Amino acid sequence: MATCATYTFSGFSGVPERHLYIHHDGYPTGAAWRFAVAQRETADVSSFLAAFLSTQHQAEPLASPEQAADAEYRYRVQLLPGADPHLQVQCWRRMPGGGTWIPRCGPMPLAAFIQRFLPGDQL
Repeated sequence: MATCATYTFSGFSGVPERHLYIHHDGYPTGAAWRFAVAQRETADVSSFLAAFLSTQHQAEPLASPEQAADAEYRYRVQLLPGADPHLQVQCWRRMPGGGTWIPRCGPMPLAAFIQRFLPGDQL
């Protein structure tokens, strides 16, 4: 059975808020793996969205996360600007048949999310 998820990216220069849908491996370990793969592509946090898109070919664009009525997980990855720009992630879960998003974790640094849900050697 597929675990569907939506991914929202915000704060990336020149890119309005971007919503994506991936129909499988949407649980936190799967998301952490996807994030780790994208992070390996670039050390520049401002290029993380482009790296995610280039490594997740099955991601489908959405106008809003609400379009994915079957999603069980929802992630928000935000680029926080400043002297030391960094990425943070937040996760929610919706129980099957439920309509309410329940906070699962975060907001937390992306590296901490990856370490929490994909401990050890990430790739």
